[in-house]
Amino acid sequence: MSDFIEKFLEARGPCLSSEVADYLVKNLTISPVAARKRVSRLSGNVRRLGYVTFPRKARFLYLEKQFGSPHYWKNLVEALMQTNSAYGHAIAALRQRGGIVPDRLFPIVCGAPVAQLKHLSPESIFTRLSEAGLLKRVPLPGLGDCISIVQANEYYDFSAPTVRARLITEGFLLTAVSDWLKKLGIVSYGKVATREGETLPRVGTFAWDLTAPSYLGPLVKLDKNGKNKPGFVVCDVHLGDLITVDGARPFINKCRTIRSLRNIGPCLQIFVAEKFQGDAFQLLKSNGIVPATPANLFGEEVAEGLSELSKVLNKAAYTSTIDPAEFDALFKKLGKIEGAATQLRGTLFEYLSAEIFRKTGYHVTMNRVFKNENKEAEADIVAIRENISITFIECKGHSPYGETPDKDVKRWLQHNVPIFFKVIKAHPDWQNLQVRFEFWATAPLSDESIAMLQKAKSEINPSRYTVEWRIGPEIRDICKATKDDGLTTAFRKHFMKYNEKSSAVAMGKPEYVAPEH
Repeated sequence: MSDFIEKFLEARGPCLSSEVADYLVKNLTISPVAARKRVSRLSGNVRRLGYVTFPRKARFLYLEKQFGSPHYWKNLVEALMQTNSAYGHAIAALRQRGGIVPDRLFPIVCGAPVAQLKHLSPESIFTRLSEAGLLKRVPLPGLGDCISIVQANEYYDFSAPTVRARLITEGFLLTAVSDWLKKLGIVSYGKVATREGETLPRVGTFAWDLTAPSYLGPLVKLDKNGKNKPGFVVCDVHLGDLITVDGARPFINKCRTIRSLRNIGPCLQIFVAEKFQGDAFQLLKSNGIVPATPANLFGEEVAEGLSELSKVLNKAAYTSTIDPAEFDALFKKLGKIEGAATQLRGTLFEYLSAEIFRKTGYHVTMNRVFKNENKEAEADIVAIRENISITFIECKGHSPYGETPDKDVKRWLQHNVPIFFKVIKAHPDWQNLQVRFEFWATAPLSDESIAMLQKAKSEINPSRYTVEWRIGPEIRDICKATKDDGLTTAFRKHFMKYNEKSSAVAMGKPEYVAPEH
């Protein structure tokens, strides 16, 4: 009997035990009760998915060799979707995003309410699917803790740069959506919240990529006191593979559920993606949701800019090279979005700084998240000279006509540096290296920030570690020392004041000399 069912699963693929029982009834001319008993006694190469339940005590069956295959995931999602399962929405959302999302964003994408009676929470969904061997939490460079569909170990590190590039690009998209909503007067101007903030935006019991209250006529209701009660705009975004029907369903579930909640005003619900499968587009529209693309919201030039930004970031991540001319083109295409130039300047500065260290003989990693006890901090750049030194660099790429916020310096000194130092001393390959912490900024520092840095430098024993800071003109000198004209030109163009001539020497610091390889 096991061989007979194994052949069925080989041809049909993984499926519910109820489907296997129906097959036995039709092909062996036995009763449904007898068929179910035979399925329950299966052994051999047939496996049952644990912890995840289906109606009428059905189980998901598969052959051992099928576990984790594309066919396995496709059939499992279909089986879960047929019952409108929260587990299915979560898996579908992950598959739509390449199988990995940062832990922090899982409550947004999975389609489940953060806290609501008679509904599974995102954490409960993850726990159950983790117990079933389907999902796992994994720390990834540049992303921190992530929730992922179980894959081979090498898949995670290989995919991390692509996921980070997508998230950065989506950050620009959220800035564009926010700017568009404010300029059209659709939302309260200063009340737009996005996932880029410290806490996830919430409306009702759900988390979203973007939320804002709206006083547009159709969205406003009167409260019991006769005052206007605002509605909301809620929006999720995705830039990647085209949105499938399964990939759209988690967002649709959020939208339909929130409409059933009392005391929540009407919501304008928007899903922005690079492209949609035709059926997915129609399904979103039929559920009263606005499916939008960057091109039809902001025009082809901005859409092309977002696409090119993703390609540039992926190229930089996988080849460790940057082309400053490509960033020039991006500034032109994305600069019309309010706030995008600031974001782009910060991103460019990190990559320029990393390239400087690579060209001066260091092994470089970017955007690594380090944890110590219950605290964590992200290092923009970690530069290692083998068997000699390790340097942690904080990059603040602001406009040279502004000023670097004091809070950035204070947090780096009081939060980041202590965490990094404890991690270094616990690391077997780092604990005996010379340790340096550097704060690089393209905008001037205030007197208060300089005083904080000087105080920290004077109080620290150099045998433990040293603290240094480098400002615009000095960084330009460092660019020159690499003898890379492209780096120097890009830095001067985007991070220096017009005709600025002051150098590190003029700032009272020794002239920079590139280290020997």
